[in-house]
Amino acid sequence: MRIPYFGFLKGENSNISTLIHPPDQPKILNGCTNTWKVGALTKDPGYVIVGSQIQDNKSITGMFNFIQDASTEKMLCTVDDATSDDTQLFYSTGGAWTEVTAAETQWANYAGIDVEMESMLGYCFIVGYGDTDGYLPVGTLNGTTFGYIGDGSEVNISDGSSTANVTMPKGKYVKRYRDRLYVANCKPAATEESFRVYYSDVPTAGTIAWNRTTNFLDVDYSDQITGMEANWDKLVIFTEKRTYMYDQSEWRKTWDYGCSNHRTIKNSGPYMIFANQDGVWISTSGRPKNIAGEIMDFIKAANMRNAFAELVDEEYHLHLGTVTVDGITYTNCVKTLSIPLTAWRTREYTDTPTVFATYNDSGTEYLWFGTDDGQVMKKGKYTDATLLKSDNGVDFASNFELAPTHFNDIGQIKRLNQIIGYANKGLGLKLKARAVDSSHRKLTDYMTLGELTEYINHFHVDMEDAVLLQIAGGENGSNEYWEFLGYELDVDLYAQIE
Repeated sequence: MRIPYFGFLKGENSNISTLIHPPDQPKILNGCTNTWKVGALTKDPGYVIVGSQIQDNKSITGMFNFIQDASTEKMLCTVDDATSDDTQLFYSTGGAWTEVTAAETQWANYAGIDVEMESMLGYCFIVGYGDTDGYLPVGTLNGTTFGYIGDGSEVNISDGSSTANVTMPKGKYVKRYRDRLYVANCKPAATEESFRVYYSDVPTAGTIAWNRTTNFLDVDYSDQITGMEANWDKLVIFTEKRTYMYDQSEWRKTWDYGCSNHRTIKNSGPYMIFANQDGVWISTSGRPKNIAGEIMDFIKAANMRNAFAELVDEEYHLHLGTVTVDGITYTNCVKTLSIPLTAWRTREYTDTPTVFATYNDSGTEYLWFGTDDGQVMKKGKYTDATLLKSDNGVDFASNFELAPTHFNDIGQIKRLNQIIGYANKGLGLKLKARAVDSSHRKLTDYMTLGELTEYINHFHVDMEDAVLLQIAGGENGSNEYWEFLGYELDVDLYAQIE
């Protein structure tokens, strides 16, 4: 008698009891996914460096896909200089990186800055903050011309000088909403105003003016703003425990849910997704829903104040850092949510990401990320003409662990004769199994079954009196991606469960 186990339709679930684990939901999907070929498991694509290393041993601190107009687009990134005294600004159009040298001059003595950017009126507005050097003087970019504030009080977006009376405050976060620019968690002069959002006047003749006396919004003075985003024709302001909304008419506290890090807030059409120490939340403007239940042990193991995310192709990539769950350490761990399928999976990156961004390459969006070694990487796709099969030339591991199989059928257990594995492409993938029989109280160690070299692969095993069986698979290399379709158990009726 053969019992089939095909169609792994749900995402991974590491936060569920062994005895109630659904058979179509893997326990671990690490470096592989079930969303590219729905129901089958496939190895994840790799990534490649963009251009060359920008600054050795220095972290990329900010990235932004600046679309100035329909014909002018570039990726911007910031990084400390070699001695970590100043912040540098670079741009790329998909290849080599070029420095905007005027930025380093104006950002001298500001390093270790988390830099945020926003576009409006053909300019990129740049703000930021670092724990050591504080608030970054505001800058702008138009083409390759850098405009600056100098002392943090003025910038003229018309000519890139610092001579016009256009007083834009320093801040941690900047966002465009409707026809105004908003800066949150600010320091307009000598005093920090972490609870305040300043907003500009409506632009006139291409010039933005700021009235800091009247144009501002405050959250509770005891809070500090941790993030800001726009959706549903509203501006959404987060603290770590609360959420406020503004529609240029009404300003009010909306939820008692907060966000731990601005860089986890992402929009996907009507959905806004953000994260905190209690989970990952999704909303269509109403009360948010926590969608992190299946990966909650990872959330609790991470410092969510350091988390960051990006959204590409309706997939939310959440970087958690290095975390330990169930005794297993996951290095450079990224949890990815497929929004259409509500399916989570894991990826351990070989390099250490420091910030994510999207880049529009001739109409196709890619996930790019900066590293702690001054590099920017481009994550590959299955649809690429040349599949990226390694992490910038380094082999990476992929492995899965499926839900346990219970050997009970109308009160009977079965003798297992063989396991039959199906793979459209094996390419180094090896299966293994472990079991519990009637005399054991815990799972045994995994036993290697063999490599999947054919479409149909037979593995003869000696597992009598088995009550519970668990299948896993793994591969480490830079081959073309493997594709695992499922397995069957060849069993005989054997005895009653006592």
